[in-house]
Amino acid sequence: MLSIYLGQMEEAIYYPPVYFNNTYDDEWITDPLTVEMIRDVDKSKVVAPHLIESPVLGPISVKEISGGVKTLILMAFDDTGKIFNASACGDNCAKWILKNRRKNYYHPWRQRNGENNTH
Repeated sequence: MLSIYLGQMEEAIYYPPVYFNNTYDDEWITDPLTVEMIRDVDKSKVVAPHLIESPVLGPISVKEISGGVKTLILMAFDDTGKIFNASACGDNCAKWILKNRRKNYYHPWRQRNGENNTH
């Protein structure tokens, strides 16, 4: 089930790319789901757990993939129960968020009066 939380939360990871860089497992990178997400979102090819071939940047490390893909990978594989800030994802990540409905996602949003709105 997809759950969306709005507003500030203690258990939320506000900047998933940094969290990813310090917590990902090599097995996540070569999983078919990750390979497909990287190909679709970043237009890049997974060569090995530590090597991605980017059409723009050339050979890059996993730590250099987009923040959106890093967030998607965390949403798919992180089993800590953390809630990830979906604002790190661009529009090209939306279909992957919807496909992976088994995790919780977070999007910071403020009402016009500046108060947090949490659902």
